[in-house]
Amino acid sequence: MSAKASPTYKKIIEEGLIKARVYEFLQGELDRAGFHGAKVVTTPVRDVVTLYVERPGLVIGRGGRIAKRLTEILKREFGFQNPYLRVEKVEQPFLSASIVANYIARRIMRGERHKRAAFAALRRVMASGAKGVEIRIAGKFTGQRAREERFRAGVIYRCGEEPTSYVDYAVRHVMLPQGMLGIRVRIVKPVDESTMPDQIIVIPERVEEVLAEFSGEAPGEGGEGEEIPPELLEGTSDTPGEEAEEGSLEAEESVVEGVSESAVEERDSGGAEDAVGEGAEE
Repeated sequence: MSAKASPTYKKIIEEGLIKARVYEFLQGELDRAGFHGAKVVTTPVRDVVTLYVERPGLVIGRGGRIAKRLTEILKREFGFQNPYLRVEKVEQPFLSASIVANYIARRIMRGERHKRAAFAALRRVMASGAKGVEIRIAGKFTGQRAREERFRAGVIYRCGEEPTSYVDYAVRHVMLPQGMLGIRVRIVKPVDESTMPDQIIVIPERVEEVLAEFSGEAPGEGGEGEEIPPELLEGTSDTPGEEAEEGSLEAEESVVEGVSESAVEERDSGGAEDAVGEGAEE
């Protein structure tokens, strides 16, 4: 009786575990070369492993010695059949979160202050055209109590589709005499703003159509509105503007008459008071 075939999901999990182990191994071996990532493609003839690094010369080595050693390890330790290594250079290394985290870790291990290393990386990332960057370093810096410090610039996406599509994320650890130091880097890739979900694009043609609808005009009629039904014109005068002007003139005349009458009354009362005052003096 033949052995029972392994389920498909188990094969997928095993392949994922092997790729994760390979990635971890290459990350430790190619730290100085500026390791960005790896891609494994399995073909019927051979397994092609593509390495993306900042400095390809440190991966190949003199006479290809380092590449040959890596090939032998992949064949012996991870079960690759006839592996073939390809090395490609990363054109913009400071847009890779993995390379930036390695850059900060190396400078800290050389004895440089974490703030100086973080700000240097921050400036170089933003100069490369990134929309935003966040660097978080946690651990014991000076005292016995651990803390976390953050360095930010630009825009950082944390929810929705943007973190998975436009944000590159990496974590690195540095072992220091006082303890472990953790470095987390998030970089928002430079993308066209018109393709971002949070951007509002104004279409002038559509705006004109909406404005025409609100003003009661059909689009493209040259500003002439619809005809007013005759029922609505009943009880209205032919010259509403003249009536308004006449009403305002009448109001002004009444005000003027009221002012003049009050002035006359004040004058008459004043004259009577003067006459009474003269009679009393006599």
